[in-house]
Amino acid sequence: MVASTFLIQRNVAADWQGLIDIRIIPVIADDKPQTQAYVNQLTAKQFQAIEQFLIAQARAYNLNLENGLNIQLENNISDIPPQTPAPGSNTLSIVLWSLKLKWWAWQHELDDHSVRQIRLYVLYQSPEKNVRLAHSTGLQNGLLGLVNARAAKDQRSLHQVIITHELLHIFGAHDKYNLDGGLPSYPFGYATPSKKPLFPQSKAEIMGRSIPIEENRAEVATRLRQIVIGEQTAKEIGWLKDG
Repeated sequence: MVASTFLIQRNVAADWQGLIDIRIIPVIADDKPQTQAYVNQLTAKQFQAIEQFLIAQARAYNLNLENGLNIQLENNISDIPPQTPAPGSNTLSIVLWSLKLKWWAWQHELDDHSVRQIRLYVLYQSPEKNVRLAHSTGLQNGLLGLVNARAAKDQRSLHQVIITHELLHIFGAHDKYNLDGGLPSYPFGYATPSKKPLFPQSKAEIMGRSIPIEENRAEVATRLRQIVIGEQTAKEIGWLKDG
C-alpha cells in the first residue's frame, strides 16, 4: 500500500505546472531542552528565502514560478524517522530503509495530503559541535526529504542551503561533488565552468555545494546568495530542455 502510494507520486512535481506545495515539518530529534525551545520559536518567514531563491533562479531559465510555489511551516513532531544507512551500505539495506521511511512518513501524513505535496522533515538536534549529524537526503520517489540540522540561530542560513539542496534532489537533481573529499566535480559542479581563469569561483553550484577556490580547495556555501542552479541541474529538474 505504501509503495503504490509513492509510485503514483513519482515525478509529479517535475513538470512545474500548477502549484507545488512544500511543507517544512520540524522534528525535535533529541531530548535537549534547548532543542525544543529553538524549534518552538521557528516561524514560516525563516523559510521564505528558499521560495524566493527558487523563483529568482527559475527566471534565468524563462520559467515563472511566482505563483507556482507554496512553502509552509507545519507543527513540530518528536517521532524520529528510521536512521539513515551509513555511506557505503549495501543495496538491500538502502531499499529496506527507504520502505521503512515511507511507512513512517505515511503514518505522519498531513490532513490535506495530495500527490503534489513535498514534505521536508528537518531534524533539529543539539547545537554542540561535537555532536555529529547524519547525512541529509531527498527522495524523488516519495517526494520526501530528511534534513539534519543544529538547533542554533547562527546555522539558519546554512539550513536554507541544505534544505534547497535536498529539495532539488526530490525534483530529480544529482549530486555534483566527489564523495571522496567533497570537492565540486568539474564542470557541472561549478557555478561558472567557463570562467578564465577558472579559480577562484565566486559562487557554488547548488548540487556541488562548495565554492571552488583552488583546484584542491573549496569553501562550503553557507548562504543562498552564494549559490546558483547550473544548466545541468536545470536540465535534471525539468527547467531546461536538451538541444
